[in-house]
Amino acid sequence: MTKQTFVKKWVLANTLGLLIGYILYTPIGHGITGNHGRVLSTDQIIAHSIAVAVVGLILFLFQRSVLKSYFEISFLRISLATLAFTGLFWFGYYQTFIPGEFDYDILLSFLVLGSGLWITTLSFSTNKLGWLIALLSFPMASFIGEVILFVIFSTFDLNMDVQNTTNHIIFWLTVGVTTGLLGGWASGSVLYKMLEKNTAP
Repeated sequence: MTKQTFVKKWVLANTLGLLIGYILYTPIGHGITGNHGRVLSTDQIIAHSIAVAVVGLILFLFQRSVLKSYFEISFLRISLATLAFTGLFWFGYYQTFIPGEFDYDILLSFLVLGSGLWITTLSFSTNKLGWLIALLSFPMASFIGEVILFVIFSTFDLNMDVQNTTNHIIFWLTVGVTTGLLGGWASGSVLYKMLEKNTAP
């Protein structure tokens, strides 16, 4: 597989996976338990956990369709990556160690979303810079997606309440698609080199 083909497949897999996952996210997370503030009820935590896990599972299955050409990926690995994605989402949501107003739930969990299937297979020591780019590309792209939304909402003086159902859908689809496109391109470009080296005879 050429680099151009791999990157195209990787970008497409991530963009479609995140698009489908986040189309389902709001109906699952908010459809039964309704909108919420910062504090979540037990039912809302359960609903959001299911919604987050669905996003992760769908994306990892799409990623597997590309990566399986290079190494075997079991459903146990996909399940563990999905659990890690969900766990880091909640850790970021409730953590009090890091100050600031960033969406740490997204930044931390997207580390797993972009690397959960390859992080223990590709060695850090063989290509430190490429490994770090691949690891950080998803959270960085998600941040860019949020900046895009902030600029649009501020420019047109729109309601930025993301707990509003329509805004919630727009928020996650924008973040997801931006991550699939930009994060997929950035990570795919360096992953190809590491994967080819990893599978070389």
